[in-house]
Amino acid sequence: MQEVLNKLIDSLNNGNILMAAVVVAVALVFNYKKIADFLDERKKTRISRLSDALKCEQVSGSTKSHLEAELAKEYFKITTGINLETEFREALIQAHKNTNGELPFVHFKKALPYLRFEDSKISVKISLFELLGYFFNLVFGFLMAFLGLILLILPGQIKGVNIVQALSIVGLGIFLIAVALFMLYQTFPVVSARLILGKLNEKS
Repeated sequence: MQEVLNKLIDSLNNGNILMAAVVVAVALVFNYKKIADFLDERKKTRISRLSDALKCEQVSGSTKSHLEAELAKEYFKITTGINLETEFREALIQAHKNTNGELPFVHFKKALPYLRFEDSKISVKISLFELLGYFFNLVFGFLMAFLGLILLILPGQIKGVNIVQALSIVGLGIFLIAVALFMLYQTFPVVSARLILGKLNEKS
């Protein structure tokens, strides 16, 4: 790890930003498990400390209630990946229950950037800019996927194409499909938010 830090410092000192970025990317790839373990250990330590504090007889009243809420928040974050305060969390769970199992909880997780908690109720807010971004990703995502598929089959339809040209065309096709999948993936949160909005409107 020290060698990686030294290379990173040398690259920054020499003004080689690209090399520094490569060093950081490689370091993250090879140390991913260590980083994940470290973060997981921090979560466990926080839970352990909260649990120990709640066992203390001197902790009572509002302090105890706050620590209990923090402990519940940590457990909820570990199991669902969602970090919310008590009131918002309870409203989210209740909104999911109100769908009677018609919407998996994963939709609420994906749509979280568009969910608002106001007046003790869950609402969905999608701005015009976000909606335009959704349609942009949807349309151009499918378009790039279509072009990528065409490029994948194109070398077999062209006579006299050499191996280098074929690989270049196929490589470009794979790249376009990868970008298309990324763009389409960005539409999932809005899709989830619109599904939730539909269910909320049904119940209101």
